[in-house]
Amino acid sequence: MTIYEAVGLEEPEVIEPEFGECGEGTKLVDGICTVIPSESKRGGGCLIATAAYGSEMAPQVQFLREIRDNQLMSTNSGASFMTGFNQVYYSFSPHVADMQRENPMFKEAIKIGITPLLSSLSIMEYAESESQVMGYGISVILINIGMYFAAPAMLFFGIRKLRRVRF
Repeated sequence: MTIYEAVGLEEPEVIEPEFGECGEGTKLVDGICTVIPSESKRGGGCLIATAAYGSEMAPQVQFLREIRDNQLMSTNSGASFMTGFNQVYYSFSPHVADMQRENPMFKEAIKIGITPLLSSLSIMEYAESESQVMGYGISVILINIGMYFAAPAMLFFGIRKLRRVRF
């Protein structure tokens, strides 16, 4: 059973891009997809999610864009966060998006990996004021640190402790 069958979706047809083909918002420079600077005040595209879901119009990508534009960019703290986040994100996201286009298994792993992130970001839909963006934003950050770092570390050390006791 595939992940698509498990959640009741049709499995999409995977069309392999040609080597060196870049997604929207990037261009090929010396064999590497590089972000095209945007004139837009809102920011660029979600390169990793767009590569994972195959389109800027995918519901998951639109959801990320709506959170950014409607909740975060409408407040000073959210806009400040996005400025710092974008500096870090766009330093590595073109490379990850390229790897997704070259390796379908990696692409599927990224989809599985960002699903909890998308779920936790749904909390941000309720943020309407500056203080709510700060409160919900910090909560989302802490949830994701717990999901992606603390829980796996605890699992690793728990298994390691069990192995010591048994052997």
